[in-house]
Amino acid sequence: MLRADPHPQAPPRNPGETWFDHALVALSLLLLLGGFGTVIEGNDWRVTTMLVALMTGATCALLRSLGFRFVAPVALLVEFLALAWIFVPETLLAIVPTGQTFTALVDLGRSAREIIVDDRAPVGAASPIVLTVAASFGLIVIVADVLLQTRRAAPLVGVLLMAVFVTPALISGETPSLWSFLAVAALWLVLLRSRTSSTGLSRRGVGPALVLGAGALAAAVAFPVVSPDVSAVAASWGRPPPAVFGRDINPMLELGQNLRRNSSSQALTYTTTADTAQYLKVATLRDFNGKTWRPAEFGRFDRLEGQLPINNDIEVEQVRTTISIKGLRSPMLPVPYPALPIVRGLKGEWTFQNPGLTLRSRQDDSRGETYSVESLEVVPTAEQMRAIETTIGPQLDRYIELPEKLPKIIRDTAREVTADADNDYDRARALQSYLRSTGGFRYSETAPAAEDYDGNGMKVIAKFLEVKAGYCVHFSSAMAVMARSLDMPARIAVGYAPGSVIGDRNGTTEYEATSDNLHAWTEIYFQGVGWTRFDPTTNVGSSTGFEEPAAAVPESDDEEAPAPTPRDRSQDNVPTSTPAPEARESETAPRTALTTMGALLVLGAAPWLVRVARRRWRVSRGRASVEPLWRELEDVARDLGVPVSAADTPRGFAARLRQRDGVDLDALERLLRRVEATRYARDTRPDGDGTADLVAVAASLRAGASTRERLRATLLPRSLAGRSPVRTIGEPGTLAT
Repeated sequence: MLRADPHPQAPPRNPGETWFDHALVALSLLLLLGGFGTVIEGNDWRVTTMLVALMTGATCALLRSLGFRFVAPVALLVEFLALAWIFVPETLLAIVPTGQTFTALVDLGRSAREIIVDDRAPVGAASPIVLTVAASFGLIVIVADVLLQTRRAAPLVGVLLMAVFVTPALISGETPSLWSFLAVAALWLVLLRSRTSSTGLSRRGVGPALVLGAGALAAAVAFPVVSPDVSAVAASWGRPPPAVFGRDINPMLELGQNLRRNSSSQALTYTTTADTAQYLKVATLRDFNGKTWRPAEFGRFDRLEGQLPINNDIEVEQVRTTISIKGLRSPMLPVPYPALPIVRGLKGEWTFQNPGLTLRSRQDDSRGETYSVESLEVVPTAEQMRAIETTIGPQLDRYIELPEKLPKIIRDTAREVTADADNDYDRARALQSYLRSTGGFRYSETAPAAEDYDGNGMKVIAKFLEVKAGYCVHFSSAMAVMARSLDMPARIAVGYAPGSVIGDRNGTTEYEATSDNLHAWTEIYFQGVGWTRFDPTTNVGSSTGFEEPAAAVPESDDEEAPAPTPRDRSQDNVPTSTPAPEARESETAPRTALTTMGALLVLGAAPWLVRVARRRWRVSRGRASVEPLWRELEDVARDLGVPVSAADTPRGFAARLRQRDGVDLDALERLLRRVEATRYARDTRPDGDGTADLVAVAASLRAGASTRERLRATLLPRSLAGRSPVRTIGEPGTLAT
């Protein structure tokens, strides 16, 4: 029987075995990475993950082959540097991380957590998600390296690979690929065979181990056949689509992730007595802290919006909209604005919220609700709007608040765009027209996320105005902030754009709003009219403009009628005549490849560079003392596979070198006499130095070595790991070990 070893550490393995083990693990992880295609879309993230894992794994294998002890901490440092170079290079000081580097990576991690919690697999390959996967695989490589140093390496590595194999299945609910499992299992059996053959197990012990491994493999292959499909059990990505309008959730922060979902789902259908399709509002965002917009809460000076007076000379029509909720699950209900407190058909307890006139329940949700809402359609003329002068009092102060340090591009753009306007209506129209059509902006749901400005704060708005690419969050935020910078009360509404026509119900047109119609727009307050919608997002919904006098020429750059058509997502990333940056997602792989390959070259060349530097330093000192030259000769010999021990005498070591083919015996003898004279006859100082003799002996040793030995000595010099004991017995001048 095999006796249990009290020491869990595995016997030392030679460099070739070390690289072989790490290559098996690397190939297994590469195959397992394919299973994560059910969790993340695209292919560029695979390249990023593979190269980060490759850099980390190469570090571990290199340090292990050199006999370095503290492998895991160094590998963690290398992985951190790789992630910083790839994902947040702008925070580095040259190539050195700074405090901002840590902060930026933590922020990306938090963004990834939000996506994981609220989105549904498969998700887009945004930077936070790619960072999470790449960092995870790098850590898995380090853990595998640590496990490979134990006696029970093969079983433990097998458990680790199995955990990686089942993870995407638990997230997405899709049964893992049998072929990938078979390939990885075969590689694990090779590792098991390698480990059992190199740890001193007898053939009697190897047989049961292989039988056990084969049996486990057969059982695992049979399991997917006889068992039902795997269900998503992860607490995040596997669950149903996120509730963009959930309790205590800022809808502005969730909107982008919902818009980037890869499948469209029906949210609601509705009919209306209005002449045009309706915008349906769910939430109102008023408070802006410079980083994000937050839902408005009723304050001390707020008035009930349903009681705000409308000027008598302005045309007002009352319309009815009947809404049937389909796939939306939320404690908030979509309603037209401004809604009247006349709602029929609702179940449960629902109340109107101020500011914003939105419907909300503290205990019920929207599933299965069908209800009719009365609302007003306020239709002033353009001249009536131009004549309005809004007085800013306590009730409107909150709607013009801005952070003190507003980026210059926001204020300057607002002033430049509205320079020819002398009233708030024309200023609002100018801002809407600039963002929607004349400014050269492009609608994109992916470019902002991949460029890490998937938000609505000041810095994000400034970046948006610069690159001119974004989606409704950026358009509506930019218009609201620019309007406030001109002292115009502004806020943001979040809900559904008009949607598309799907048929006729009892002689009335029926519309459908899907998850693709989630939208944010801007509302600006005009005294005597109320909050007026302006939609600055290009290619979505319709712009706002009121009837001009008969003699006026209508503007040609704004649409005047709603366009209730489905959003054409295929055009989201089609560049227009205005140049815009490519999505970072498309640049991640080549950039990662260049960064990682460069780092791997530096990492691979590091032992050679250190060895060359040490050799030059010793030769420079060898002109004054022979000791550095003798140490260099010992290292040259060890690099070429000659055993070297700290117990060696100079003559004993020289005797071992004489056994090598082609050694320059004369140069070796002169160098030996020089070192012996220095050590044992201290009053004697040999003439000249032994540099030439060292060069001659070293050159003859390399000439007599094989090509493989010379290549190994150059790329992975053994001397960097220190001396090892001599394993042969009876050589002159050596100690038996």
